[in-house]
Amino acid sequence: MATQRSNQNPFSSPSIPSFEYVRDQIASDYTIPHQSRMDMVSAINRIEQWFGMPLSMIPASAEFLRHKFRNFHHDQVGTTKKRVQNVRSLLLRAMQTLGLTTKLASYQSAMSEDWQASYDSLSGRYEKMALSRFMRYCSKQGITPGEVDDAVTSSFLVALEQESLVKHPKRDHQTVCRVWNKMVAIMEGWPQAELTVPRYEDRIYAIDDDLIHPDLHRSIDGYLKFLEGSELFDGLAKPFRPASIKATDGNLRRYLSALHHSGFDVWSLRSLDDLVAFSVFKTAMKWFWDRNGDKTSKHIGEVAWTIRCIAVKHLKCDDETAELYRKAIGTLRVQQVGLSDKNTASLAQFDDPKVVLRFLNYPDELFDAANKAQGQKSHLQAQAGVAALILMFAPMRIKNLCELRIDQNLNWIDDRLHIHIPCHLVKNDMELNFALPPGPSDRVREYIDRYRSLLLPEANPYLFPGRKGESKDISAFRRLISATLFNHTGIRLTPHQFRHVAAKLLLDARPGHYEVVRKILGHKTLSTAYDHYTGAETQAAIDLYDNVILDRKRGRSGKAEIDDDAPFLDPFNPFLKGQRR
Repeated sequence: MATQRSNQNPFSSPSIPSFEYVRDQIASDYTIPHQSRMDMVSAINRIEQWFGMPLSMIPASAEFLRHKFRNFHHDQVGTTKKRVQNVRSLLLRAMQTLGLTTKLASYQSAMSEDWQASYDSLSGRYEKMALSRFMRYCSKQGITPGEVDDAVTSSFLVALEQESLVKHPKRDHQTVCRVWNKMVAIMEGWPQAELTVPRYEDRIYAIDDDLIHPDLHRSIDGYLKFLEGSELFDGLAKPFRPASIKATDGNLRRYLSALHHSGFDVWSLRSLDDLVAFSVFKTAMKWFWDRNGDKTSKHIGEVAWTIRCIAVKHLKCDDETAELYRKAIGTLRVQQVGLSDKNTASLAQFDDPKVVLRFLNYPDELFDAANKAQGQKSHLQAQAGVAALILMFAPMRIKNLCELRIDQNLNWIDDRLHIHIPCHLVKNDMELNFALPPGPSDRVREYIDRYRSLLLPEANPYLFPGRKGESKDISAFRRLISATLFNHTGIRLTPHQFRHVAAKLLLDARPGHYEVVRKILGHKTLSTAYDHYTGAETQAAIDLYDNVILDRKRGRSGKAEIDDDAPFLDPFNPFLKGQRR
C-alpha cells in the first residue's frame, strides 16, 4: 500500500489522510468491484467541486464533512437532494473501505442475540429509531445490554462524531440516554442502569430564582413596574414597550446568573443599590468578558447598558460612579454602524442573480408544492409561503407579522390586500401601510380560505393562529420561515433579514434611493436608512457610472440611463435640506 498522505488543511490533524489519498487508494484497488470503485471515485471528485477546495485540503474526517454538509444545499451547486445523499453515503463507504471508520455498524447489519431481543421488545417506532444505531454499535463492540453505562454512551458519541454524518451527534447522544432511561422506568426486564442525560448547551447559564433574595426580587419587580409607567406618580412619563421591559428583565437575570457563576454570593444582594455597585458590576462583566474570549459583544453591551441605566438614570449615583460607568460602557458597548458582519454575509448571497430569482419565485413554488401535498406538512408549507410573500412585499418586523389580525389589520380593496398596522404596535411608533399587488394578494386569500382553518380549526382572529386564541409562537414562526426557505432554496435568511434584502434589491436597481428605503422599512429618519445600507448598492452605483462613461465614449449624452425624477437625495450629501440630485 502507498504511503499515507496527510491532508494539507492547517486546521485539521495531520494524522488524518486527505480525500486525495482516499481517492487514489480506492482507484487503484482492483479487488473492489468496478462499478462500486467508480462510484466512490466520482463522489470524491464531486466534493472537490462542491466545496471549492482541492482534495489534498479535504481531510477524510466525518466531523469535517458533517460541518460542510450542514450548511450545504443541493440548489447551491445545481444538483438534486438525492445526489447529495448518494455522495454522502459513497464518501462514508470509501472511508470504511480503507478502515478509517470501524466502530459504527451499518443499519443493515445483524445484531447479537441479546441485543436483537432487546430491540424486538420495543413496541414504539420512535423508541426503535432512537436506540437502533446505539444497539448495533454495542453489538459490534461486543458490549452486552447489561454492560451499558455512561462510559459506553460516551464512546458511542465519539464514534458518532468521528465516523458518521448525522447532523447532531450530541443531540442523538442525549436522545439515546433519555429513551434508555424511559425503558428502565417502564419496561420489565430492561437493564436497570440509569444513564446520565448530558447537557451540551453551554450557552445556557441561567440560575434558579430561589438563589435570589426575595427583597431583591421585589426591588426588580418595582423597577419593571416603574418602566411600565403603571405607578401613579413615580412611573416614567413615556413608558417602555412590553418588549423592552422583557429585554430589561432578561438582561437583569443574565447579570445575576453571571455573578453566580463567577462565585459571587447572589443571595447577599438585597436591593438595586447592592445590585449596581460598581465592584459588583465589574465582577459580572469580567465573567462575561472571559467567557467570550476576552472581548465584548452586542449581548454583553446590552447587559452592561441595562445596569448602567439603573445606576445612573434611576438611582442617580454619584458623579464618580457615573464616570466609572461611562468609561466601562465605552469599552463594553458595541456601537454598530451599518450592517453587522452576519447581515452583510447574508446579503452577499443576493449578489448572484440566480439566488435572487430563486428567492423571488420561492413563495409561488412553495404554494404549488403545498397544493399537491396533503396533511400538516402542506399546511405549514403554505403558512411559510404566505409569510415569505408578505415579508417580500411588506417587509415588516417579525412581531408585527406574527400578530397580524384578519379583523383589524387586513383589508381587501378591489383585488389588492391592504395591510395597516397602527403606530402604537410598531417598535419605533411609525405607522405601517402596505398595499400588495393583485397576485400576492390572491395568494394570501388562498391561504386563508384553504389552509388557515386546517392549521387551527377553532375560532382565532390571527392570520397565523396559535393556541388558546393567540397568535403563533414567535420563536416557532421564526424557525418555520427560515428552515422552510433553506430547505427549498438553500438560502439562509432570518425573517428580519428579509428587510435587509428588500433594501438591497431596491438599492441595486436604484442606487441612492435611501428615502424610498426609509419609507418601505418604516424608519423614522433618513439617517437610519443611510447608516444601515450605505454601500449596499456600491456595485450597482459603479455599474451605473460605467454605463455613463461607456455612453459618453459612444458619443451619447449619458443621460438616458438616469431617471431625472429619481426620488432620492444626493448620495454624497444626503442630508442637505432640499438639495436633490
